[in-house]
Amino acid sequence: MPVPASPRPDGRRLGARIRLLREERGWSLRRAEEVTGVSRAMLSKIELGTAAPTVPVLGRIAEGFGVSISQLVGGRPAATPSENVVVLPAAEQPVFRVPGTGFERRSLAPRIAGAVDLAVNHLPPGQSSDTFPAHRPGVQEVLTVAAGRLHLVLDDDRYELGHGDSIYFRADHAHRFDNPSDTEAAVFYIVVVDVDALA
Repeated sequence: MPVPASPRPDGRRLGARIRLLREERGWSLRRAEEVTGVSRAMLSKIELGTAAPTVPVLGRIAEGFGVSISQLVGGRPAATPSENVVVLPAAEQPVFRVPGTGFERRSLAPRIAGAVDLAVNHLPPGQSSDTFPAHRPGVQEVLTVAAGRLHLVLDDDRYELGHGDSIYFRADHAHRFDNPSDTEAAVFYIVVVDVDALA
C-alpha cells in the first residue's frame, strides 16, 4: 500500500517548477513544445496549475528538459559523490498521482551522481499507466514487482510479471504498465539515465 502523509506536488507547485526550468534554459513555450512534444497550450495550462499532466506527458516534459521525473516533481538536486549518506524520510519523498486512475509514483532516493532514479509505482486493479514515450537512447530500466501482478507492454510485446519477478529493458521504446489483477500492483522502478556515470 502507498505510504500515507507524503508531500504531493499540487498543480501550481509543479507548474511553477516546470516554468522555472523552462526559463532557466531561456526557452519560450514554442521551444519547450519543440523539445518535449507537448503542445504550448498544454504546457501553459500545466505551468498555471489549471491542468494536471498524465504520467506520459510528465515523462515527455522531463525527457525534454533533461531531468528525471523525480527531479521534475520534487525539485530535488542530485546526490553528489561527496555525500556519503543521503536520507530521504518517507514524509519528504515526492509523490506524483494521476487523478482518476489512482496511479502513484513515489520517488525513493535522490538521483545518484545524476545517473540513477529510483521510485515505486502503485497501480490499482484494472488500471494502466498509459503509454510512456521512448526515452533517449541509452536509458535503461529495471523493474521488480513488489506486490500483485503487472503486464509490461514494450512496443507490441507484452511481458507478464508476478510478485518478485524482475525485468530489464532498454527504455528507448514506448512502454506502459497494465494491472490485469483485482489487487493493487507495486513495482520498484530503477531508471539508469547515464551508464557511464556509474563506472
